[in-house]
Amino acid sequence: MEKYLPVMTGDYKRKHYAEGVFASIRKKTAKISFGIYIFFGIVFVGCAYGFYWAMGRIEDYRLSGQEDMIGAGNFIAGFFAVFALIALASIVITIVRHARGTGVWKKKCAEQSGYTVSDMDEFERQTMDMECRAVSLLDPARALAAGQADGILTRDYIYLADAHHMILKLSDITAACLVRQKVMAGDVPVRKSIEYLTVMLLSKNGNRAIAECSEESGRELIDFLKERFPDIRTADGQVIPAEEFDRLSAG
Repeated sequence: MEKYLPVMTGDYKRKHYAEGVFASIRKKTAKISFGIYIFFGIVFVGCAYGFYWAMGRIEDYRLSGQEDMIGAGNFIAGFFAVFALIALASIVITIVRHARGTGVWKKKCAEQSGYTVSDMDEFERQTMDMECRAVSLLDPARALAAGQADGILTRDYIYLADAHHMILKLSDITAACLVRQKVMAGDVPVRKSIEYLTVMLLSKNGNRAIAECSEESGRELIDFLKERFPDIRTADGQVIPAEEFDRLSAG
C-alpha cells in the first residue's frame, strides 16, 4: 500500500499543500494557462496576419479587375477571422479562469462534485490529518507524460486530481473499476487506436472521478476502497471497456 497510497509526510504536505489544497489547484491551473496563452497567442497572431494578407489580396483583385477572385479572397479572410476570434475567445476564457481566487475554486469544486463548500472545507482540513495518503498511480515518468498529479485520499474523501477536479466522499462511491480507454491518434487515413488503463470511481450522485493507472496500482486503490466499503461494485476486479462502465453507471 505504501507504494501507491503512501501516507503523506509533513515535508510532502508543506511542499504541495502549504497554502491548502485549493490554492494548489489554482497554481497548477495557472501553469496550464501559461501554455494555453502561448498556443492561442501564436494562433491569434498568425490568423490576424492571414486576415490582413487576405484583405490586401482582395483589394489587389479589385484594382486589377479580377472580380471573380474576390469571392475566394473573402472566403480566405473569413476563415482567418473565425479562427482568430476562436483563439481570442480561448485566451479571454483562460484569463477569467486564471483570475479566480482560491475561494472561487473551492466553490467551483463543490458545485462540480455535488457537495457544499463546508464539505470542501472538511476535505481540506482532513488533508492535514496524520492518516492522509497520496494517490500515486503512475511512476514519475509516466505521470509527467500524462500530465497527471498525485491525488489525495483522506479519511472521508478522495481526489484523483482529474481534469474536472472531482472530489468524492468515500461513503458515496458505488463503483470502482479498472477501465480500458481507447483514443484514436494520427491523421486520416492513417489513424490508429491507442489504449491506456484508468481507474474510474462512480458516486451515487452520478459524478465520476478518473485517473490513469497501472493494473497493479489501480487494483490496490480498488482493494482499499472495497475493504472499507464492501458494497462497492468492482466488476469482479476485471478490466472492463469504457462502454461497460457506462452501463454499470446507468444500472
